[in-house]
Amino acid sequence: MTRFQKVSLAAVGLLLPVASSAQVPQPTPPPFVLEVDVNVVSVTAVIFDKGGRFVKGLGTKDVQLFEDGVKQEVTYFREASGEGEKIPLSVVLVLDTSGSMVPNMRFLQEAAGNFLYKLEEGDSAMVVSFNESVKGSGEFTEDVDRLEQAINGLQAWGGTSLYDSVHYALGRVKDQPGRKAVVVFSDGADTTSSMNDQAVVDYAKAVEATIYIIGFRGSPALFGSSPKGFYRKLADETGGAFFFPDKVGELNKIFTEISNELKNHYLLSYSPLRAPDGSYRAITLKLVSPEAAKSYEVRVRKGYFAVKRSRPPAKRR
Repeated sequence: MTRFQKVSLAAVGLLLPVASSAQVPQPTPPPFVLEVDVNVVSVTAVIFDKGGRFVKGLGTKDVQLFEDGVKQEVTYFREASGEGEKIPLSVVLVLDTSGSMVPNMRFLQEAAGNFLYKLEEGDSAMVVSFNESVKGSGEFTEDVDRLEQAINGLQAWGGTSLYDSVHYALGRVKDQPGRKAVVVFSDGADTTSSMNDQAVVDYAKAVEATIYIIGFRGSPALFGSSPKGFYRKLADETGGAFFFPDKVGELNKIFTEISNELKNHYLLSYSPLRAPDGSYRAITLKLVSPEAAKSYEVRVRKGYFAVKRSRPPAKRR
């Protein structure tokens, strides 16, 4: 049986409530700083030409990596779509189910379902839906049929807890192995979150996950004050991309584009020359060849927090 064949739906799980800002008001937490072991820093890089095509066949001799302007030695460099062991992908689909989505819910469900069936062997996903509350589909799974069942059961109503949902998705994916991605779809500005936009951006900067945003225009009256700035900041800081389609019919094309990019990237790692000191450090990846630098575009996350993970206290005997 292949992973795309139908399986028993006896174990199908419903989307479980995570938090409801409308029912349980909470104070906005301070910006999150993820404590990571900085002996090795991993960087996901997407390199493409002016036509938007992924550039294949590069190696360590073709790139230079800098941390706060200081050149670092790249100790690991792999093309995800190349030969060798596959790099696993963990992705969270974050879907807007607020009241304004009623006329477009069917299109979103179809596009999101098609996206899931493009996942490959070893990839896993989970679904997060949000209106005035945030709900998750359970644990990460390779069972696409189960995830599609969860998506098809979504109903649109209520407000828009956009910030809370992105924060929750990042928290769920941050400890997953391999490449991590969050794909967000929303048609309006936040109205009911307990968190603010800057706190979510700070969290995104600390989590090693690429964020892709699809900000559907929807009805101008419903969209209110546009969250474009928030969307662009999230995508830019994490090395992702932001899409703002005018027509819901463009969703399948956009989801396919995101799926293709997730399969075509480079994974690099290096050991920082400077010891961890709690500071935020900028990451820059440059192409060595002047011709390549002019012809190709490089996208990586902007940086990370260099905080040494605290060791647990020794157990008393």
